[in-house]
Amino acid sequence: MEQYTIEVLLFFAAVAGSVLNAVAGGGGFIAFPSLVFAGASPVSANAISTVALWPGNIASAKAFHNDIKASRRTLIYLLFISGLGGFLGAMLLILASSKTFEFLVPYFLLFSWLLFSFSSKILEYFKAKKQTQESFSYDHKKFAPLLLLGIYGGYFGAGLGMMVLTVFTFYGMKSLNEMNGLKVLMVAVNNGVAALTLLFSGLIDWHFTLVMIAGALIGGYYGASLTRKINQDILKKIIIIIGGLITLYFFTAK
Repeated sequence: MEQYTIEVLLFFAAVAGSVLNAVAGGGGFIAFPSLVFAGASPVSANAISTVALWPGNIASAKAFHNDIKASRRTLIYLLFISGLGGFLGAMLLILASSKTFEFLVPYFLLFSWLLFSFSSKILEYFKAKKQTQESFSYDHKKFAPLLLLGIYGGYFGAGLGMMVLTVFTFYGMKSLNEMNGLKVLMVAVNNGVAALTLLFSGLIDWHFTLVMIAGALIGGYYGASLTRKINQDILKKIIIIIGGLITLYFFTAK
């Protein structure tokens, strides 16, 4: 494949990945495999995807800032956990065996795909079981689950946004806009800390990364503005089909 063609495909993969992350989640199903198909190793593709999509998360977070009603103390609490998890996950990616990561990739994708595919039923189940609340409430007992999510986000990250939404619903939140706002902000901090940790790891191909950063900025900003307009049911079905095919590919290519 010509270099120019690869660059164009990666640019649009970053646009699509950031749009999906802002609108419905599932951007990892686009960005990560696109890099692998472009020739990056799975570990490098994961690191590049984390760094490249981070600016898009920042753009999306800005578009949601009016929806977040949580107190400053709660925000600091959530962002600290997200950042700490991102650092620990990124260090795990750098120090652990690349063969272990490559072995786990299909299972991570499968788990993310299943969670995304059945997210509506999962969220409805927790909404029925839990007493709802307007916003996220501070509670030290919530530290461990959120930290584990953060570590997963720094290590791999596909499906992290959907996992955060599921946990928020389990904790009783009912405002979808605020849940999305907090989700995007937490993922932005998580990926940002992970990206900074990975910058000097030797895993980053800056040629691929810069092309994808440009696409991620566009997709992240406009993706957030589409959340109130786009038919998310149709989009979700498309992501489920694409994610299922990509997951199947990684299992058969092992």
